[in-house]
Amino acid sequence: MVKVGIGLLSDLPISKTIELAKVADENNFDYVWIADENPSPGFRDVFITLSGIAVGTKKVKIGPGVVNPYSRHPALIAVAMASLNELSNGRAVLGLGVGGSLSLRPLGLKMWEKPIRAIRDTVSILNQLFLGETVNYDGIVGKLVNVKLDPSPGYIPIYLAARKPKMLRLTGEVADGVLLTSPLEYISFAIERIKEGAKKANRDWRKVDIANWLPFAIAKTDEEAREMVKFEVCFITADSPDMALEMAGISLEKVYQLRDVLSKKGVFDAVKLVTDEMIDALSIAGTVNTCKELFKRYVKEGVTQIILSSPFGKNPKEAIEIFTKEILPELQK
Repeated sequence: MVKVGIGLLSDLPISKTIELAKVADENNFDYVWIADENPSPGFRDVFITLSGIAVGTKKVKIGPGVVNPYSRHPALIAVAMASLNELSNGRAVLGLGVGGSLSLRPLGLKMWEKPIRAIRDTVSILNQLFLGETVNYDGIVGKLVNVKLDPSPGYIPIYLAARKPKMLRLTGEVADGVLLTSPLEYISFAIERIKEGAKKANRDWRKVDIANWLPFAIAKTDEEAREMVKFEVCFITADSPDMALEMAGISLEKVYQLRDVLSKKGVFDAVKLVTDEMIDALSIAGTVNTCKELFKRYVKEGVTQIILSSPFGKNPKEAIEIFTKEILPELQK
């Protein structure tokens, strides 16, 4: 049965984010993911936000989606996750990746320094720390000198944010799930790469949760909903691999223009370059019926967790409830 999560950008007041997490919890969603972004433009701290959600919810699994080892030291990720797991009574999950335009560029951090090695090492460090081992390390993601969590949380599931083939293969090797932000046309390609990684590590790829995180907006007309997701689609387009965008029929010339403007002038100029093709490929936006048919295609293609990424619609709470009552039952038949 398909699982459901919500993904929030942490750009709302923390109290509002907690309210939406409570709505997801009350509607029996499986996951709440909170993005870890940096101060420009104004985002809240991911772990403070998740702490509020941990106290305010009862059942839903919660975690950052995603932290990266360039802006956060692995040992600090580990202690934050252990603390979150304690506060939530064992409901913590970790989304880990190399970061993107929102998390790295404002800090002047390079995109990306030896990403496969960095993530492989970070997963290894975290798993050891979660299980109570003492870790010494000197490598691409910094140093650890006799670091040990006490008390240790035990096993915490790790999902990798992956788009390109090598990171997808690494997901199959070492992770519990993948956090995609992929067009429909790229899903089967991504799953095949995950299978290759799982085979290499002698793992069952079917135990890897295939989660796809796309902006979701529901409205009375398709046009109204599509307008709501442009900001998010802009960043996904900028950070997606050319191969995935080409598979979805998006002009790479227009993608390069968008990336250039985003880098030099910022999102408010870049968002003007978001095309209909980008919105079609990188969001779920429209009327109830439009969204229902789009979700069905993703589930049929192999997605096992749907992540509804904000903005949801003019009334986010109502949009979540509409999804639960009118769309989700059709996906679970």
